[in-house]
Amino acid sequence: MQKIINELSELENKKVAIIGAGKSGLAVAKLLLSLGATLTINDKKSEEEILKDIEQLKQFECFERFKIIGGGHPPEAFEDAEVVVVSPGVPLSTPSIVSAIYKGIPVIGEIELSWQILNLVNPEVKTVGITGSNGKSTTSTLVYEFLRKDGKRVCLAGNIGYPMADAVLKILNKQLDIEYLVLELSSFQLEGIKNFKPELATILNITRDHMDRYCQMKEYIEAKAKIFQNQTGDDYLVLNMDDKNTVAVIEYLRNVYLKKGKLPQIFYFSRFQRVYGAYLKDNEVRFNPREEIPQSIFSEMENTVLPVSTFKIKGVHNIENIMAAALLALCAGCRGESIKEVVKEFPGLPHRMEFVREINGVVYVNDSKGTNVDAVAKSLESFPDNVILIAGGRDKDGDFSQLREIVKKKVKALVLIGEAKQKIADALGDLVPYYFENDMKSAVLKAKEIASEGDVVLLSPGCASFDMFRNFEHRGEVFKDIVNSL
Repeated sequence: MQKIINELSELENKKVAIIGAGKSGLAVAKLLLSLGATLTINDKKSEEEILKDIEQLKQFECFERFKIIGGGHPPEAFEDAEVVVVSPGVPLSTPSIVSAIYKGIPVIGEIELSWQILNLVNPEVKTVGITGSNGKSTTSTLVYEFLRKDGKRVCLAGNIGYPMADAVLKILNKQLDIEYLVLELSSFQLEGIKNFKPELATILNITRDHMDRYCQMKEYIEAKAKIFQNQTGDDYLVLNMDDKNTVAVIEYLRNVYLKKGKLPQIFYFSRFQRVYGAYLKDNEVRFNPREEIPQSIFSEMENTVLPVSTFKIKGVHNIENIMAAALLALCAGCRGESIKEVVKEFPGLPHRMEFVREINGVVYVNDSKGTNVDAVAKSLESFPDNVILIAGGRDKDGDFSQLREIVKKKVKALVLIGEAKQKIADALGDLVPYYFENDMKSAVLKAKEIASEGDVVLLSPGCASFDMFRNFEHRGEVFKDIVNSL
């Protein structure tokens, strides 16, 4: 696939349509304006709302070199465009985007554009790409912390809230000097890549999610698999041997490379079997290196052992996150001692199995980031059989019946909120008592009422937050505020 940009000078006066004026789209606009491009900024928001959002762009000399089209994604947003950059929140199946592709206009995402510019500005920077249905933010942050502790110059960006385009702009302006760029990548971001090639990559897991965007699971899996489509034999790929959909990707991987060349170096992680990579034995994470890798990496893997008892973050899913992150860091040349030091101190991220408070022997845990069925299952697996689960929100076409076995073992009662509460009750309500509540406050009060000493009240919704909250962070903060006011 030919690159969109062969020289930075090619972007001067280039007509680019940016579809989506959220955080990602505005970061792209800043990067392109700094390089002299002419922009059309388009969003489903009104033009007045877009104008408020783009106040920050006035710092650029060529601020006037763009037009705004709001209220949807009409064909005129693409008129004269030489390149279209689509924000992750806008599906590539949008009719006007499909039409642009049909006309032969290059359509890419923020990650692709930023990566191509990064390779022109500083091709020495190595990228670490991390995707998966669950655990992306924790694993990305762990890789960042491992490399930083090891003395490497590193930046964390992507889906974690800091757009890659903003990081690349800082590199372009000599405000950021790094060796590694760690990127959390969603399937939406990966849809828009063409040439993007991370030197190190992982797919943590692939579970049913975002079925409100994808017609079938196959499309979602293929979007995740794009993370390795351009890797070569000099690159590293880490996969989850315990996850059936991720294992299925291996066949897809082989088919891709039958056509184009050598596979990347593949490592696996597993809680249940010894694999080439990271595995769990006697409650310790151990590493089994391949002979083909550089001797320095081989020796570091062979001599690194991580006792689970030393991990500050708890939960089986975090054992998996640490295994994947450690493999990526070791392949990047990180010392095992640096990894050991970080896992002893790393407290985890807000809204991800976050301990909030203990009241009268009842522990309250905020797992607002648990936005799909598999995330809820992994969270429940981390507790004994005394959980009062607060769940519900906006359904993403999740199959809640997959929780039946774990709910039967672990859950004492369900407290259900949001648009999906009836669907969850239909799937699980015959197993344990359930209660419908109208808002988070009444849900927490109901959970407190039925909880006994030794119980855990767990917010792990299994749904998106947008029916009641701005985002999962807002939902988690509201939960914590209510718990702390009890």
